[in-house]
Amino acid sequence: MLYYRMGRNENIAKDDRPERKKVLFFCACNSIRSQMAEGLLRALHGDKYESFSAGIRPETLSPGAVRAMAELGIDISGQSAKGIEAFVGVRFDCIAMVCGDPKGPCPFLPDQGFACKGCFHCCALHPFFPSAPSVIHGTFKNLADLESDGEIEPFRKIRDEIRDWLEEHFN
Repeated sequence: MLYYRMGRNENIAKDDRPERKKVLFFCACNSIRSQMAEGLLRALHGDKYESFSAGIRPETLSPGAVRAMAELGIDISGQSAKGIEAFVGVRFDCIAMVCGDPKGPCPFLPDQGFACKGCFHCCALHPFFPSAPSVIHGTFKNLADLESDGEIEPFRKIRDEIRDWLEEHFN
């Protein structure tokens, strides 16, 4: 596609790179797993994908997640936990559920006491949950309780599991 620059008699070629696909990584707290996935996809395939993350009950970005990612040379310290409401009206190409092992009952099924045992798409019951033509689900252990221990190895393990999962689904 060509554009005419006002005031000059020349044509300027528009950037011919294909538009990047938008991926939203979701987990309940948006403090560890979805934050790692957001940073990893940006580092691995930022030329093809725009990555975002959100949660239903956002908490503070995990220092353990930041530290584990820094070991790979990926700085996620500037990312922040966001509620799903931050993305009202945003069109995504893919929503990637990375909770799989949430802490407590499913946040989308009020007063039912059900724990999420995989993707039943109950998240669609949340009034602000965005839609996408593709929804995928990864099962990654919740590390929220380990934050106070200062133990880094579990964060490395989940980081590496997420990286392998991303390579399988986002080439």
